[in-house]
Amino acid sequence: MTLAGPRVMLREFRADDASAVFAYASDPVVSAYVPWDTHADIEVTRGFLSGVLASADAEERTRYELAVTTSGGAGRAGEDGEEARLIGAGRISVQDARHRRGSIGYVLAPDYWSKGIGTEVAHLLLAFGFERLNLHRIEATAHPDNIGSQRVFEKVGMKYEGRIRDHLLFGNGWRDSLSYAILEGDPRPAAATRP
Repeated sequence: MTLAGPRVMLREFRADDASAVFAYASDPVVSAYVPWDTHADIEVTRGFLSGVLASADAEERTRYELAVTTSGGAGRAGEDGEEARLIGAGRISVQDARHRRGSIGYVLAPDYWSKGIGTEVAHLLLAFGFERLNLHRIEATAHPDNIGSQRVFEKVGMKYEGRIRDHLLFGNGWRDSLSYAILEGDPRPAAATRP
């Protein structure tokens, strides 16, 4: 499965993605705002990929954890002629099939922050959730200090719904999260298109 945008493509992860994932997942700057710990070694990354590959093979799939690559995709050159590069991950999960509720999230290597890439990834995930997974409501959370993700969620039409107190437990204590959501009938700004 692939989701293609103007500058990025979301594709299934592969076992041989471990070094590329470790490159961003081992960076404490990246893991400062996500609900997982910094990858201490590549074995942690391989464990993550093993879980992702298993969930992709589930009979009734509810989790789509996808590699974010530059637009060239697997083995193809991008518009700038460079080979496609894995730069992060995007996720959409069906939280409750009966109530048609899901959630999205993403993570990117720091070199790709503040360039509109997160917004493009979020647009692709929302379109997939509403059009292919038949979701009615899609939620997302952001760390209260993560202004970039808050802006991304607002740019794709998600509404701020409030602060979730003591939402996540980390080694040094509880952390709040900011809650965002969008309904299938809500207006969504148009995603960027290829020139």
